[in-house]
Amino acid sequence: MEAEELKNIIVRGRRTKVVAVGIGSGVSEYELNNIASEPQDRNIILVQNFNSLTDVEKRFGRAICSGLLY
Repeated sequence: MEAEELKNIIVRGRRTKVVAVGIGSGVSEYELNNIASEPQDRNIILVQNFNSLTDVEKRFGRAICSGLLY
């Protein structure tokens, strides 16, 4: 419920997408699905550890520059 409320506050009246990043093996994919904007398969990123966040940064950069984030 809190994730849905947060998404509504962030997205209200804007063309905004919420991307959920899960770090580690104990991540609840159910919770990430509740946080991320539709379509979830494009707005959820799972990584093994904090060192992998560098890859996420590169992925965001490519997506933003190519217009793939929607």
